[in-house]
Amino acid sequence: MPVSNYPVYEKYGHISDITHAMSTFLDWLEKQKGLRLCEAYKPQYEWYVPICGSKEELLLEFFGINLADLENERWMMVKEQKNAGASAHAGMN
Repeated sequence: MPVSNYPVYEKYGHISDITHAMSTFLDWLEKQKGLRLCEAYKPQYEWYVPICGSKEELLLEFFGINLADLENERWMMVKEQKNAGASAHAGMN
């Protein structure tokens, strides 16, 4: 089996449906039930504050995907497609 040039993006492709479903469920909990993801304000207190990060970022972290790496691979794919298009156009002349 060939090694992918875009392993992070490939991994994301395998889990994108489940992360979308989980994110939709969390949105539903917040809107319909008034529940929010929270974290302890300080360990010594029993106060909680809503999380600062997005649900999507938390899901990617859970599945071991680095958002910066994913974005880098997306840009590499765009650049590769542009180069392929330019090469194809140059071959027509």
